[in-house]
Amino acid sequence: MEAVAALYHGEDAELSTAILADLSHRVFEGPLVEPAGPAPQFMARLSLRLLQATTRIDHAGPAERTYRNRLLERSGHPYALSLLNSTTEATSNLVEGGDPMNGPYMMLAPGIRANGNRWDRLFFNSVQGRDVQRRFILETRATYDAALSILQSGRPVRLKAVAAGTGLSLILAYDKLIQSGCDPAGITAFITDRDASNTRKTKHLLSKLPTTREQRYTCNNGYGLAARTEDLFVGASREDAGTELFDLVTAVGILEYFEGTVTGTTRGRLGLSAPSGGYNDADLAARLAALTQPGGQVIINTYRQHASIRILELFGKRFSYRSRKEVEALLGRHGLQHVRCAGSGNIYDVEIFLKNPSP
Repeated sequence: MEAVAALYHGEDAELSTAILADLSHRVFEGPLVEPAGPAPQFMARLSLRLLQATTRIDHAGPAERTYRNRLLERSGHPYALSLLNSTTEATSNLVEGGDPMNGPYMMLAPGIRANGNRWDRLFFNSVQGRDVQRRFILETRATYDAALSILQSGRPVRLKAVAAGTGLSLILAYDKLIQSGCDPAGITAFITDRDASNTRKTKHLLSKLPTTREQRYTCNNGYGLAARTEDLFVGASREDAGTELFDLVTAVGILEYFEGTVTGTTRGRLGLSAPSGGYNDADLAARLAALTQPGGQVIINTYRQHASIRILELFGKRFSYRSRKEVEALLGRHGLQHVRCAGSGNIYDVEIFLKNPSP
């Protein structure tokens, strides 16, 4: 977890560069992480029952609640503390998204894994931890391969990650493209998030990596990589007006937060009423299609129910679950045709869709 803090909060540029170089080598050169086997899955079921028996909720007010669990509190681990209360000062320097933290990604790096403690291994070698690592590798490799194919055809490429949590994948893919000899002037990439604090952390990271620090996007040069605060449903930022279409849009770890046509939901299992108003999965699919160039690609994931996910639900997380067929049908209604499954785990499938070219 110190590695996560160093990337998104620390001031040591050399350390950030070394961490990302280690991660990049593992993602692009190392073997693909295999999903957790029977033993970790059994432990997930056992852990769920144990945490169910030892967790309580303190109500500080009508709309405020704090989750307490003596086992997690005694660990003192930032991941555990984030599960209990993700807005505390102690975890404010960690980037959150579809998963509580980017900690599982750090455990891919051999140097970091070798120095991980018992709690690191327990949390990040869990069923979900390994699936997150596998999903991250698949997403990053698919992003790099798609961008490289376009660049090798002689065309410039435009990339967009629609959440800061998936931005680390885009950063590694961008860095790999530059390191592979691709012309920076042919690559435009944006990492957007509606949370300004997440954007600030991403910008902090971009300032520490040589390839991203030297190739920052501006209106004047029209290429490079940038992080921006942007609500996905409001539209492109002013600086990017008139150039909203992208060759590749990554939306990993996002769909599971939207109501709609689903296999099941946290609220359904707990007997809670669905929220009224707001955006649903059809709105998200339509927006992703609107951002994608005809002939361009969208990378997204499915989300399956599992005991390890019910642990997150125990601490207030709310998810919607969709099968591959449901995701294919959802995006298909908006002109996004399923191309292939980049890979599967116990919880996630990483799916690639193609926007139908204009007739």
